[in-house]
Amino acid sequence: MMLKDKVAIVTGSSKGIGEGIARVFVREGAKVVVTCRTEAMGEKMAEELGAAEGKAIFVKADLTKDEDIQALVAAALKAFGKLDILVNNAGYHISKNAEDTTLEEWEFIQNTNLRSTFLCSKYSLPALKKTKGNIINISSMVGVVGQPNAAAYSATKGGQIAMTKNMAIDYAPDGVRVNVICPGWIQTPLVEDWFGQQSDPAAARKYIYGQHPLGRIGTIEECGDLAAFIASDKALFITGARFDIDGGVTLGY
Repeated sequence: MMLKDKVAIVTGSSKGIGEGIARVFVREGAKVVVTCRTEAMGEKMAEELGAAEGKAIFVKADLTKDEDIQALVAAALKAFGKLDILVNNAGYHISKNAEDTTLEEWEFIQNTNLRSTFLCSKYSLPALKKTKGNIINISSMVGVVGQPNAAAYSATKGGQIAMTKNMAIDYAPDGVRVNVICPGWIQTPLVEDWFGQQSDPAAARKYIYGQHPLGRIGTIEECGDLAAFIASDKALFITGARFDIDGGVTLGY
């Protein structure tokens, strides 16, 4: 098991890519702190991951709130005594260009996607320094190549990539590695929401699938497998790196 006896916080882990990462982490021997805003979903996920056997706990947190993030880290340390891995996965997407995006929508996306990455990292770093742990930020290929009608989302995803490189430099002397995963199209509720926001969802789905050289979109488990490798001791010489998992969809951009 690649993550035996490691302790991880995975934000936004009740569904989607966060769920996939949490499930693979537990499979690989880690203890996982599940966190999201919806208590019923978070409790259910922790139970499925093995809360009764001490493999997971759920901590309800709104990651747009500073005090909730501090409480999340404190709860992880109280439950498991240390922290080895932070996965900044929580995020949201809206399909609007800059002109149509309201200030409230802009601020919500910034707070949910980028500010939470900053604050979760900030409050986790003292514990991660002690274990020489690592941070994995979940960005998106949108942060690399852009996407129509995704002004606020693209800004946050590009920001996560840049922040990863900065933190990798700043905390390398402490033995803390920081890397970023950029998923393409992955079968998640967020992607389903995007399809639903299009004028012709069925046509949009057919088009997106057809753009992938591998002929399909990815799975949350595949994202989890990649994250587990990056978080493991098999990747001790990797920091500041961007890992693209997109089925080749961005080839030829």
